[in-house]
Amino acid sequence: MSETKLIYWWRRRSRRLRRTIVAMAVLAAAFAIVNWLVYPLPKQLLVRPSSTFVYSRDGQLLNCFTSSDRFWRKPVRLSQISPLMVRSVLVSEDRWFYWHPGFNPVSLLEAAVDNLRAGHVVRGGSTLTMQIARMMEPKKRTIGNKLLEIFRAVQLELAYSKDQLLETYFNLAPYGGNIEGIGAASYFYFGKTPDQLTVSEIAILTALPNSPTQLRPDRDMDACHKGREKVLTRMLDADLISRDDYSQALREEIPASRVAPAVAAPHFCQSMETAHPDQPEIRSTIDYATQITCERLARNYQVGLASKGIHNLAIIVIDNKTDELRALVGSANFADDDHQGQVNGALAPRSPGSALKPFVYALGFDKGIISPELKVEDLPIDYSGYSPVNYDEKYHGVVSVSEALIQSLNVPAVNLTSKVGIREIYDLLKAGGITTLNRKPMEYGLPLILGSCEVNLLELSNLYSALARGGISRPLRVIQRETPSRTTKLVSKEASWLVTDILTDLKRPDLPGAWEFTVNMPKVAWKTGTSYGRKDAWAIGYDPDFTIGVWTGNFSAEGSVALVGAETSAPLMFDVFSAIQPDGNDSWFKMPSGIDERTVCAVSGEVNTDACPNTITEHYIVGVSPSTRCTVHRTILVDTKTGFAVCQGCLVPGRFKEMTVEDWPPRLASWLAQSGIVNREPPHNPNCRGELAGEGPVIVSPERDAVYSLRSSVPKKYQHILFKASLPLDSRKAHWFVDGQLIASAPSDSSVFYLPDKGSHHIMCVDSYGRSSSVDIRVQ
Repeated sequence: MSETKLIYWWRRRSRRLRRTIVAMAVLAAAFAIVNWLVYPLPKQLLVRPSSTFVYSRDGQLLNCFTSSDRFWRKPVRLSQISPLMVRSVLVSEDRWFYWHPGFNPVSLLEAAVDNLRAGHVVRGGSTLTMQIARMMEPKKRTIGNKLLEIFRAVQLELAYSKDQLLETYFNLAPYGGNIEGIGAASYFYFGKTPDQLTVSEIAILTALPNSPTQLRPDRDMDACHKGREKVLTRMLDADLISRDDYSQALREEIPASRVAPAVAAPHFCQSMETAHPDQPEIRSTIDYATQITCERLARNYQVGLASKGIHNLAIIVIDNKTDELRALVGSANFADDDHQGQVNGALAPRSPGSALKPFVYALGFDKGIISPELKVEDLPIDYSGYSPVNYDEKYHGVVSVSEALIQSLNVPAVNLTSKVGIREIYDLLKAGGITTLNRKPMEYGLPLILGSCEVNLLELSNLYSALARGGISRPLRVIQRETPSRTTKLVSKEASWLVTDILTDLKRPDLPGAWEFTVNMPKVAWKTGTSYGRKDAWAIGYDPDFTIGVWTGNFSAEGSVALVGAETSAPLMFDVFSAIQPDGNDSWFKMPSGIDERTVCAVSGEVNTDACPNTITEHYIVGVSPSTRCTVHRTILVDTKTGFAVCQGCLVPGRFKEMTVEDWPPRLASWLAQSGIVNREPPHNPNCRGELAGEGPVIVSPERDAVYSLRSSVPKKYQHILFKASLPLDSRKAHWFVDGQLIASAPSDSSVFYLPDKGSHHIMCVDSYGRSSSVDIRVQ
């Protein structure tokens, strides 16, 4: 070729190249304008509402719910899909996926030729990217819509990576009915996750999106078999599987029906789905085995309740150490439409009856108002028109704090609430997580402690779990890996331990007698409650590991004479404890260092004196519990001939004896005497003007139980013992008796010296009005 022709050829080629570049630039600019301004890619259509799948703490599916548009969708990552599944789809649908720009001209041309020859559509020629475009914007299959798919496919390729597009395909692909995406399809057809599929299952799910209606195994098993065989053949030809894999896959049985959705913990899962609507997977703290056990016990127990007119119940199980919910049963039968089985009884606000009482006792212990054996009043009382009445409408006069709590007496609880303060108990309940208190403290008033408010079983059980943690309240966790919330100290660990120690007592008046003989009764601290009108029965118990709450009643608020906490709720609570801890708990609550043991008067519960005839031991909070010495017992002198109480004015030397009497406050003394519980003390000698009243002398010297040693080297006359006492202001003389014999009378501010003999001696000081006190000493 000559030089001239070469130059001409080069110029012509250059012009064509420039025109091509310009044309491509114009085309690119036009595409950009259409892509970004005129017809932008609707990325939001690639994201569809997900179904909600709720799992137990050990990974088992509890329940699932369709999306807001009623589809089953379970988004998965590409890494969560079996690699063989991915390769199978690429071989069957788009082997050039990683090399084309979104559409494959060769495949489109081949499809057009095949369709013309067949006279109808036999193949589409669409790439996976084009299929995504069609799933994104479903339209009729026309030439115009096909061109739009191509345009969208290019847009998708420019916006996403190939792996992102593959992941999108697997999450949007239709698998029959209302199932979309490989995640939901794997579960509902085979009960598996996409990374657990067999070769046969992979082939079925590869074929399904091509004809979701016809190839469904639950609709047309023959068509499903043919679709599977077609895909398996392609996998074999592409060396994705071996001949043995192929043969085994053809023999594998195909499930004829879809997997039924899990239905465990329906009330809990429903609340989780409502609280987290945009969360595809919820990993809860529910323990699957514990939940199923509680549901089984609830169903069986409900049979016996129904005959008593009781149709609903709820159960809560809390792990005290992790603050996690382990089981929630909202009703015995979720499907029971006749008795509103869909209502979540664990969250329904109801009156707690006496179930709040332990917390006012805990506050009383912390404030030093009470100790376990201290006697408190149980008599009719009026608080500005409000007169609390015990459950059995009876009064016991005087009971110990422990008895008042165990017997769930109303009057002592109200009296204690009055001393503790309604604001304090209200604040404790609020700090402990009770959210249903929607009025001011004084609007509830003293009846708050008897159940004049509303609580729900979930929050009440968690409040009790604070006692199991030594008075520490923590918000209940229901989702794994939730950030631990701030803790709140409700009461001291010492007060919690005292309440727990009392509530562990199994012998209770309201407990069916036959239970006392139950050999395998688990050791539990527990309390019951029955609301006014017998509409709600509660039982909440705890040990170091778990807190279990049970409510029985009717969602219709209909009462029943059989609704009593100890009779209808407590048995089920103990059954749950026995079922989830068949071997019992390995340990019990350790006594805090601030707790000690002391001797107190068996009658008053106050620190005993020498006048107290009987004593018992109690646990108390060192430096906090009341330490008043017994104010009930005192010693008087009684004339042995007349039986009258005598004083110095009428005392006949050698004709008297000491008598210990109970000196209760006037209101209690009158009730106790009228009830025959305490005998009235002997009347004072009517011929004497003296009067028995007030406190007696306090002997300062000698000290109680003092031991004196007589020294042989010192003359006996120099070894006197000093007698001295502090007398009331109205007493002018102190009369000293040794072993019943008067040895001296002296002014109240004077001292007396006694020359002792060896042996044990009883020293008594009597003032002018016959009030006395005594000590014992020993001389050796």
